[in-house]
Amino acid sequence: MFKERANGGDNMIGNWLNPERLIHSIKTVIACGIGIAFARLIGFPADQWIIITIIVVMCAQIYVGSVIQKAYWRFLGTLVGCLFATTALITMGNSDMSVLAAIGLSSFIFSYVATQQENLTYAATLGAVTTAVIMLGPEPTTTFAAERFLEISIGLFIATFVSQFILPIRASTHLRRAQAATLRQLRDYYQAALAQPSDNDDVDYHELDEQIAKSIIKQRQLARESTSEKQMGSSFDIEHFTKSLYCERECLRAITFMHNALRHVKSASTLFAQSREAQSFNNDVATAFETIANVIVTNKPTQQPLLIPSINSFRLEIQKDINFIHPDDILYLDGFLFTAEVLTNNLAALAFLYQIPISATDEVTKPITPPIS
Repeated sequence: MFKERANGGDNMIGNWLNPERLIHSIKTVIACGIGIAFARLIGFPADQWIIITIIVVMCAQIYVGSVIQKAYWRFLGTLVGCLFATTALITMGNSDMSVLAAIGLSSFIFSYVATQQENLTYAATLGAVTTAVIMLGPEPTTTFAAERFLEISIGLFIATFVSQFILPIRASTHLRRAQAATLRQLRDYYQAALAQPSDNDDVDYHELDEQIAKSIIKQRQLARESTSEKQMGSSFDIEHFTKSLYCERECLRAITFMHNALRHVKSASTLFAQSREAQSFNNDVATAFETIANVIVTNKPTQQPLLIPSINSFRLEIQKDINFIHPDDILYLDGFLFTAEVLTNNLAALAFLYQIPISATDEVTKPITPPIS
C-alpha cells in the first residue's frame, strides 16, 4: 500500500494550508484589484465583464500554463462570438428576427464544434455565450459588441500578466514533482507486488496500478500546460518528457506482468521470495526508482553512479534448479525474466535521460530450457 495513505491526515491538512494555493488566491485578488482600477479609469459602461473574466480565467487555474491556455481559448471564443453577433446586426439589424437567427444559428454551430475536440469545447461554448450576451443585451449594436470584446480582452490580459509575472506558479515545476511521485509509486507498487508478494485480499494490486495510471494522466496535463509556458519564455523539452513518460509506462507494464507471471509459478516462494539474488535485485530496483526520483525533483544531476540491477545471477540461480521446476512454470518464468529485463532497461534509460551515471547494466535475458524427460 502506498505510503501516502499512511499520511492521509497530514496530506489533508497540507492541502488546506498549501502555500502555493494561498499565493494563487492572493494573485487573483491582485488581478481583480487591477481590473477594477483600470475599469474605473477608462469608464466602461459594463466594466463588470473585466472582473468576471479575470475570475473565470484565474480562479481554478493555479499554473501559468493553464491560465494561458484558458485565456487563449476564451479570447478565441469571444472573438468569434463577437464577429458572429456583429455580422448578424450588420446584415439583419436589431430585430427579433435577427436575435432569433443569430442565437439559433450560433447555438447550432458552436454546440456542434464543442463536441468535436476537447480543446475547442471551451472556445465554442464561449462563442455561443458571447453571441447570446450581445444579442440579448439592452442595446445590441456593433458598438456594444466591440465594447464586450474589449472588456473581456482587457480582463484576459490582466489575468495572464499577473499569472506570468507576479509570483508565477509554473506547471513545469509541478511536472517534475509529479514525475518523481510517479516513480515512487512505481517503487511502492513493485515492493507490494514482488518484493513482498502476498495473496492477502487487503492488497488491491489493481487499485495501485490504477493510481499510477492516473498519475501518468496528470503528467500529460501538466506537460500540455508546460508547453504553453514555453511559449512565454519558460524552458520545457517536450521530447525529453515524452521519452521519460514512455519509460514510466513500460516500467508499470513490466511490474504488472512480472507480478502476474509469478503468481502462476507454483514454486514462487522458493524461487523468488526466499532467493538471496532476488532480494538483492528487489533492493536495487527500489533504490534505482528512489534515486531517479530524487534527481528529477531537485532538477540537479548527480555524480553518484546508479547500480542498475542485473537478472543474470537470478537467472543462473533458477537454471541450477531447472530439474525441480514444474514444466508448466517454464513459460511463466521465461516471461518473468524477460519483463524483468524490460524493467531494468527502462530504469537505465531513465537514468540516461536525467544524466545519472550507471555502474552496471543488464544483459539480454536467455530463455530457460525445459528439462529433457
